[in-house]
Amino acid sequence: LVDAEKCTAHLKSVPGISSISVGNSIEPDFDKIASLGIDLIQEKLESLGQLKFCVRTRRSNKSFPITSKEFDFEVGARIMEALSSKGLSVDINRADFILEVEIGPQETIVFDNRVSGLCGLPVGSSGQVLSLLSGGIDSPVSTFKLMTRGCRVHSVFFDNRTFLGRGGYDKVVRLAQVLNRYQGGGKLFVVPFEDIQVAIRDNCHDINRVVLYRRMMYRIAQALAQLNNCHGLVTGESVGQVASQTLKNLAAVSCVTPMSVFRPLI
Repeated sequence: LVDAEKCTAHLKSVPGISSISVGNSIEPDFDKIASLGIDLIQEKLESLGQLKFCVRTRRSNKSFPITSKEFDFEVGARIMEALSSKGLSVDINRADFILEVEIGPQETIVFDNRVSGLCGLPVGSSGQVLSLLSGGIDSPVSTFKLMTRGCRVHSVFFDNRTFLGRGGYDKVVRLAQVLNRYQGGGKLFVVPFEDIQVAIRDNCHDINRVVLYRRMMYRIAQALAQLNNCHGLVTGESVGQVASQTLKNLAAVSCVTPMSVFRPLI
């Protein structure tokens, strides 16, 4: 059980999984499944005093001679016969306890503990992209959203510690490590950006600085993406999130690269 709980905790962090259940393998026999159901329900029933339940059966083995509804009825009737006097009732739509039965070609699994997963698509099934990762909240959220849509997301951080110190770099390294828990194999590229930033600061109008910084970042990100077989860029930009993220400014930044730019927060 401890190993099962550990596996469940890990699987909850894997994109592409709708739900996780720890089940019991058992013969597709009404009495045996009902007996297991009674054992599972009885403990909850004793602590709550009353309980609404239902049985839900799915048959991936279509050659099984009994329909899912018939199986639900036969198992449910046996459980009700044993526990109705103790406060158990049936409610198909608003059950507190759902006994689920999966009848497959090799074995039948019974479980009651369906845990929601991240859903989405398996990482890597949609290809690779490169995320412009910063120390804020927007770019990590955008990165995570692309992971759950089947992308393996690598990241690039433009390091300007001359202006901001080492704190930004350390924070991005920690963020990349956290994000990699959901995919594994994601790379973090760190690009020294201070020389470019100084050149723009010293030779361009103040009003254009931020847009010019972003244009250079996009150019560098595109080159990195092409070298690493990535088919798009990911950013945490959102219209109006900050003063520089207007529609015109976003267009001025995007036009420097022919690559697709994914902005999940817009």
